[in-house]
Amino acid sequence: MKRREFIFKSSGLVLSAWVAPSLSMAFQNKNKMDRIAMGTVLFRYRFKQTKPAELTTIKNELTLLDVPSFYRDRFGINKVEFWSTHFESLEQPYLDKLKGKLTGSRSKLINVQVDTAYNLASTNEDERLRSIDHVKKWMDAVAFLGSPCIRINPGNSGSVEKSIQSLKEVNKYAMSKKLVLLNENHFGIEMNPDVHLRIRQEAGPKNIYTLPDFGNYPHDTMYQSLEKIMPHAYLISAKADEFNANMEHVSYDFDRCVQMAEKHGFKGIYSVEQWNRNFQDIDYEKVGDWLIEHVKRNIKA
Repeated sequence: MKRREFIFKSSGLVLSAWVAPSLSMAFQNKNKMDRIAMGTVLFRYRFKQTKPAELTTIKNELTLLDVPSFYRDRFGINKVEFWSTHFESLEQPYLDKLKGKLTGSRSKLINVQVDTAYNLASTNEDERLRSIDHVKKWMDAVAFLGSPCIRINPGNSGSVEKSIQSLKEVNKYAMSKKLVLLNENHFGIEMNPDVHLRIRQEAGPKNIYTLPDFGNYPHDTMYQSLEKIMPHAYLISAKADEFNANMEHVSYDFDRCVQMAEKHGFKGIYSVEQWNRNFQDIDYEKVGDWLIEHVKRNIKA
């Protein structure tokens, strides 16, 4: 995918910015909410697939079929990001229902995070090839649902060279489906930002972009690492981590992360979510409100 220069005039002043074509509308729109999406990871406690052991019952249970209208009515958000764990099936009847729910609520699926069992970096050739086929099936489903993007992990262990070899084929298939391929800093071989960028460059910078996640790097090196991958971002996972009893985010400077993205000229969508390995008995709707407010205060329309 080629970058294009969008030029617009305001009060006689000519400004320009480099943005990916599908993000141009976000650049031109004056409504900040159009640059905010919400992921289903935020409400994982309300999905039966990801209910923590600490909860005996689920209050206000959600399914993916519920999400588009819930996010629209509760948060005023019409851009959603799905986690693969929350899919009930990849069979066509289920996908038809899910697409209908998106269309009926006038919502847009902007990405799917695919965290199923695969390893594109495997040095076991049978496993690597099986992983490629597995990822392609997810691409078929995601393309059908109308998402412009899919997030695929480069590999959780194995060889960087094998990951690059796999992603070249995966990227070719993504382009045939008109999908942008995203690699996140997501606890695999790409957690080294230099390796992450090498994989992107050698596997296909034409259609592969980074998906910077605020919360995944070790906190003592997170800002330096984010600085490296941020210039190549297509979508950003605006993730919070731990909140205290006063609903104060205590893990890192979330606002600084958003400001960093803006400094690098990011004009696309921030998908808000929260994750902490430990159980937190807090109001996640309030967390959603906090995330939206803190993204809005730090971005330009």
